[in-house]
Amino acid sequence: MVVFMTNAALAQKLAYRLHFQTYFDNLESSDPWEGTRTLFAVKLSPEIGLQLGHGHSFMIGAHLMQDLGDTLLTKAQPTIYYRYQGKRFNALAGSFPRRYSISDYPLTFFDRDWCFYNNNINGMMLQYVNRRHTGHVEFFVDWQGQSQKFRIDEFMIVGSTQYAFFDRLLIIDAAALLSHFKNDYVLDDSFLLERAYYNVALSTDLHKIVPRLDHLKLGFGTLSSMEHKRYLDIDSKWQHKIGFQAEGDVQWKWIGLKNTFYFGDRQQTFYQQYGKRIYSGSPFYQSKRYNRTNLYGIWSKKFLSIRGDIILHATQGYLANQQMLTLSLNLHQMFVKGKLRNVKY
Repeated sequence: MVVFMTNAALAQKLAYRLHFQTYFDNLESSDPWEGTRTLFAVKLSPEIGLQLGHGHSFMIGAHLMQDLGDTLLTKAQPTIYYRYQGKRFNALAGSFPRRYSISDYPLTFFDRDWCFYNNNINGMMLQYVNRRHTGHVEFFVDWQGQSQKFRIDEFMIVGSTQYAFFDRLLIIDAAALLSHFKNDYVLDDSFLLERAYYNVALSTDLHKIVPRLDHLKLGFGTLSSMEHKRYLDIDSKWQHKIGFQAEGDVQWKWIGLKNTFYFGDRQQTFYQQYGKRIYSGSPFYQSKRYNRTNLYGIWSKKFLSIRGDIILHATQGYLANQQMLTLSLNLHQMFVKGKLRNVKY
């Protein structure tokens, strides 16, 4: 966030932020889990507001999105929010960018393309980071039923925590998501669909043991869910889906390789019926066996970051491939001079 230093007698300071992102995502041979598609879009996110001192700020802005080849301004999402940032406790309220999340959620919770097109969390978020910065807790409520005519009663409740011990040789992660979806325009055979995801994993970070590598992480945990359709005159039971996932991630300088292997029950019970209108996670977890191999490269400077991915999705009897490229610019950092100073969010 860039802050303009106004009269010293005033407690408020004018602040602005300008972010630009290009997103390319090409998915091929992905049937029957998801239709083959190519996404190519740009997004400009300007914000302006007041920094009120002692960690308090109020911002207003928008995400202006353009699918390349589409008509002008494919989608616009406004942002308006209050934020408090303390030494260990943070809080947000309003409609605020999803990038403020400090947790890394499983792909069964949120897929990358879904996050790009759903920029905001609408509601409130609370975060706590411990004194040694070896652990954190995050909780947020995302209200999605903005239009009472077409989106009646839709929200997510999400929580996560991570704690590291023995210089990150032991890392404990846990996360949970509850989705409440009531919309008569989408649900044609029931009046409510509830979904609960939970993830508990143990991992270890070995890059200090192998110092030539910048990142070396191994982990294993449960990746499970429960789903439930509620009817007016028929009793229905929760459908439990138990699964497990092993992963390894190694990075040397700007290039890395990450592999995850899921095995267990088929997740996303009603995906073929409702698709991404309801589900925010990766559809490949509909398979009982799913291996995801991701070769990636990352390059970053002061105001520019570029990431490229080549991904192979192997499921029972199918092999899909995906290419992704994102370019992000923090444009406000390019114009810092004079009485302007950069303040880290």
